[in-house]
This record gives sequence, structure tokens and C-alpha cells, in this order.
Amino acid sequence: MRILVIEDNEGDYFLVHEYLHEIFPNIEIKHNTLLQDAIKSLEDTFFDIILLDLSLPDSNGTDSIVDMVKLANGIPVIVLTGFGNLQFAVDSLKLGVQDYLLKDDVNPMVLQKSIEYSIERNKISSTLRISESKYRYLFDNNPDFIFIFNPENYVILDVNETAAQILGFTKAEFLEKKIWDIYEVEDQEEINHLVQNLTTNKASIHNKIVKSNSNKGSTFYTDLALHKINYNGFDAVLTIGTDVTENVLLEQKLADERRRKTREIAEAVIIAQERERREIGLELHDNVNQILAGSLMYLGLLKKESKIESDLFKDIEKLITEAIQEIRTLSHNLIPPSLNELELGDALDHIISIAKKTTVFDIQKDLYDFKESEISNDLKLTIYRIIQEQFNNILKHARAKQILIRLYQEDNNVILCIKDNGRGFDTNTTTHGVGLINIQTRASLFNGEMKINSSPGNGTEVIVTFQI
Repeated sequence: MRILVIEDNEGDYFLVHEYLHEIFPNIEIKHNTLLQDAIKSLEDTFFDIILLDLSLPDSNGTDSIVDMVKLANGIPVIVLTGFGNLQFAVDSLKLGVQDYLLKDDVNPMVLQKSIEYSIERNKISSTLRISESKYRYLFDNNPDFIFIFNPENYVILDVNETAAQILGFTKAEFLEKKIWDIYEVEDQEEINHLVQNLTTNKASIHNKIVKSNSNKGSTFYTDLALHKINYNGFDAVLTIGTDVTENVLLEQKLADERRRKTREIAEAVIIAQERERREIGLELHDNVNQILAGSLMYLGLLKKESKIESDLFKDIEKLITEAIQEIRTLSHNLIPPSLNELELGDALDHIISIAKKTTVFDIQKDLYDFKESEISNDLKLTIYRIIQEQFNNILKHARAKQILIRLYQEDNNVILCIKDNGRGFDTNTTTHGVGLINIQTRASLFNGEMKINSSPGNGTEVIVTFQI
């Protein structure tokens, strides 16, 4: 590697000389103290890079930069100076130098990085300057969709041949369109904001997967990257769209498969839970209740044979009778009416009747526009259990007098709304209890979403939306 160092200060040159030999063992260094001597050196020898001081006896400042960049004829120039004005450094880069280094900040690593980067950048710049035709070839034959558009009005300024061929429009037709005519963007404001950031240098690149349609009706998904560029002297936006249609369709297929598996697992969990509930309910109803009924009968016999009149017998009979009734209610809760044979509305009447026996409630049921035949028995059972769970929550915590149950369909959704006029709670500060967590869990097993509207003194509304 050959390096020309233009520096009139012997001390500064000595440090640079040592740094260069440290980082580049096989190096040739030519040292000049005057700009005029450097000109002669450039006439006799080719150099890979030039290190230029700005305070020379025969030239300084901007004049040195302008003259040397011109005389270098494509050789990268790095300014090495003690003048630390930021604006002057920026102006120097605009005049064509590759880097601007302050002597106080220079060390072997900084110098090596600057030289290597400058040489590489210069190679790239030279290649781009020399091969405009090659650039055009790469632009037109790039396998990605490439558009250039005006950020002010989104009108397409240029397009490559790949986009024209795949999307089926001629180049002239493209130049009459806006970028929105090509890409379907759900949130146009997001793209507007992005473009504004690009034009104000707040961002340089952004990726977003968007959908585009050809004039033949085919659909493509592209990973769209946006860059700010200079196009014919003014700011423009370059978009490069990589075709990711196959990946997107595969991800959609995998997502559908995951949803299907989740649903299968949900159904298995529900079946197992209901089987266990049924076994417990039958055990309570058929065995425990029979034992209690037998105890009640023996108590009657004991009372008759002992001929003892005591209030204790009456209290024991009352307690056993109440236990039998509680177990019967519990077993009915554990074993729901058969939703294969019974309408969901009739099953809900069963819950309502039990609730009304427990306390004084004004309960209204509204099954507006609900098509029961369109949902599975498992989902009906989930709805039944959610209503049952929320009734328990209201009974324990709400101190409500009125309850409204609404079940209806809207578009492709089944919507369940349970509203009470109880004391309510602050949804921002109150942690959800076990009951609400159970509702949320059951809803999620069927891709349902739960929303709670409540505030102190204004009751509670639980809304669960299922997609069908």
C-alpha cells in the first residue's frame, strides 16, 4: 500500500508515520510538506490514499481540500487536522474528502479504520460512477419489486422490469399510478408517518409486509423496505419489495394448524373436565345423598323407638335435610342439562331458576338473533359454564338485584353479555379473582376474548366474544 502524507509539522508526521507502520507492515510512505511538492508526487507515483493537513505553508483550509480532491483524480483523501469545527468538517465531506480526522483523536485503530473504510467507499463510489449502465441493468433485472416514488404525492417515478412483468402493468401505466394503487396498506397513516420520518432524516429504512395485486388478479405478499434516496436532484423514496408470498401462506397454514390443534386440545380438556364433574355430581347425588337419606330414616326410627321428644331431633333432621338439598343443588351445577337434546335457552332457564331460589334477583334473558344451530355443543357448554361462573361471582361479590343476560350473533361472532347493577369495582386497580380468571381461560380455549366494563357503584358488565 502506498500512502501520501502531506504534513508540514515534523512531530505530527512522526506520530502518523509510527501509526502507519504499526498497522500496515508492508507500506510505502511518501512525505511532502508543501502542496506543490505533493502535486509532483502525484504526477510520478500512484497512491492508494492521501492524508492531508489543512495548515500548509503554501495552502490551507478549503483551498487545500478543493485543489487536492481535484488533483487526486479519484484517490481517496482523508483530512488530518487540528481544526475541530463541526460545520467545517461537514462542508469538507461535501467537497469530496472521504473522512475528517482530528489529530488529537487519532490512534492506530482509528487511523486504520478510516483508511480501510475510505478505500472501500471510494471503490464503491468509483464503481457507481463508472457503471451507470450496470446499475440500470441491476435495477431492471433485480428479482425484487423496486419502485421509486415522490414522498409529496406518492406518484411513482420509476419502476423496474421485475415489477412490471410480475404485476402485469406496462412501465407507462405504472408512471400514472400512486404507490397506494400497487400495495394494499391497512394503516395508511403508518406509511405516511414513516415517509415523513424518511424525508426529515429521522429514519432511513423500514420493513413492512404488504399485499399487492396484479392486473390478472394474482395476490403477492412482499416484505417492503423503504429508503430515502436522491433521485434526479430531489428527495424520493425507494421501495424494495421481496416476494414472501410462499412464506406468508405457509405461516397462515401453520397458524390455522395451531388453531386447529388448540381447539382439539380445548375440546379434550372440556370433555375431561365435564366427565370429572359428572362423576363427582353422580357420586354426590347417588351415594352421599343416599347415605344422608338413610341417616334421616334411621333418625326417625330412633326418635320413634326412644319416644323422646326433643328439639335436638328436629335440629338434626333440619340439618340433614338442608345437606341433602345443598348436595342436590351442587350435583345439578356439576351435571348440566344435556345440550345435545336441550336448547341452550332452556338450559339457561335452569341456571336462572337456581339463582332465584338462592336470593332475590330480577333476571332477564335476551337471546337476540342467536342461531344455536351454528355453534358446536362444546361451545354451548362453554357459554353455559361462563354464565354459571359469573352468576357465582355476582352472588358472592356484587350485591346486585338485577341481572341481564344477552346472547346474540354479529357478523361471524357470538357475543355473550352478562350485566348486573351491583357495586362494581375499579378495573384498573382490582386484580381479577378466580372466577373471572376461569371465565377468561374457558373463553380463550375457543378463541374467545373477554372484556370487563365496571366502576365503583355502577355495576359490572362482562362481554365475551367468540369467533365462529
